[in-house]
Amino acid sequence: MNRDLRSVILLSAVVAIVGGACGSTAASPTSASGGTTLATSAVSAGSSASTLHCQNGNPCSIGIVTFSATDVAVNQVVKGAQKVASDNGWTSSVVDANGSPDAANSAIEDYVQKKVDAVIVTVFPTDSLGAGLAATRAAGIPLLSEGGGLAAGVAISIDLAIGDVVASRLKKDLNGDGSVLALNYTGGLPCRLRYSSYQDMITATPGIKSTLQEVPVPGQVEAGASATLAWLAAHPAGSGNLAVWACFDDPAMGAISAIKQTGRTGIKVYGFNGNPDALAAIRDGSMTATLWLDDTGFGTQLAKAVPDIIAAGPKWVPKVVAGTNILVDKSNLDQFLKDHPEQAPAS
Repeated sequence: MNRDLRSVILLSAVVAIVGGACGSTAASPTSASGGTTLATSAVSAGSSASTLHCQNGNPCSIGIVTFSATDVAVNQVVKGAQKVASDNGWTSSVVDANGSPDAANSAIEDYVQKKVDAVIVTVFPTDSLGAGLAATRAAGIPLLSEGGGLAAGVAISIDLAIGDVVASRLKKDLNGDGSVLALNYTGGLPCRLRYSSYQDMITATPGIKSTLQEVPVPGQVEAGASATLAWLAAHPAGSGNLAVWACFDDPAMGAISAIKQTGRTGIKVYGFNGNPDALAAIRDGSMTATLWLDDTGFGTQLAKAVPDIIAAGPKWVPKVVAGTNILVDKSNLDQFLKDHPEQAPAS
């Protein structure tokens, strides 16, 4: 387990959330500074199953702050959370923070003003959400995080790090010798933790040389391609074992486009999330492996926890929940797609 994650889990033992009462008559938030309101859904409380409720048996209202609508994985988290809302007659709305912590904080504060029952945030490190968390704590509104880690006022965080799995596979495939381009995004806690696992492997394996390149969000695919083109120019054919490690699939797809553009072969590529385009790349041999994460399930899990968190109030114990994952490569791709047809690449 990553050292940073162990610290996060230890913190969960001493952090208590104040899950106070709040109304469930929230309207859609207006666009936050730098953010974009994406969608609002509301279903009559008398329709659908209506089996989950918040205060006084009323349908819940949840505000979702998504990291970036350009990120395929977080879009699935939002989809899972909003389906729970729709199935149970809740009100839900989404703001795209476009990768900006300032926009995320503004969106959270907007949701507090609208008196939502809970706020769900994807990817943003909770240590970058000081203003938003101060507002939710003051209002007694729980915040649930997909991958951001625990902090005072965070009820649940899904652990999306799981970096050792991919780092170990890369080391094995290179037989401990070669050069790797690492495409990282330090603005997201999952990427920070995954890179920490990767760097631990590099430190312990002197035969593997690493080049680090940060990518922005939005613009992660294009940046991945540009960084790879430059790296390939410095590592011509015959340079030994070569690989690209990306902390999520999007920049890995940019790397693959650059490799194809230059006609290079034999370069291994690794990513995280198991997006359909990454699975298609595994099928055609241009990607080596990706760690699939059940993003839709994470959104479902967070949303379904909201009534329990509110009912428990100050007795709720904050927790880190392990993220379901499968390392997918060519050897298990067919079985994976049989088990998870919703991830199938477009024909």
